[in-house]
Amino acid sequence: MMTRSEIEKMIPHREPFLFLDNVLELEPGTRCVAQMIVDPKNPIFAGHFPSNPILPGVLIIEAVAQTAAVMMASAAPEGSIGNALLAAVNRFKFLKPILPGHDVRMETTKLTAAGSMFYIGGTVSVDGITVASGELSVVCSG
Repeated sequence: MMTRSEIEKMIPHREPFLFLDNVLELEPGTRCVAQMIVDPKNPIFAGHFPSNPILPGVLIIEAVAQTAAVMMASAAPEGSIGNALLAAVNRFKFLKPILPGHDVRMETTKLTAAGSMFYIGGTVSVDGITVASGELSVVCSG
């Protein structure tokens, strides 16, 4: 298992925009499973939505992208990929809402690569039930 401080050594994201709490499984450059525990005190829930708080889809996608960044950085020579920038979101579907307090699991798999562009499959689950899935294109620079 990889802790938050170890994650911070691999990707440039920091609080309040680092969404990964732990990395549970890692196959360098190929597959990564990370955990995000959704804090009910997160101020985002005051406006999304006050009477029915749910985690915004864009933040779910960002958590998957961060999981992919750890996966790719783990295979990089220095253990860091510099900046991994989200280039495209493809066929992402949200099947069930993620609520405050949920223990969320993001799993990424490298589908293919072309130069510095990586195509990533991502699945998000809560209690073993898939709540979102899709593909991301990520470009790595410097």
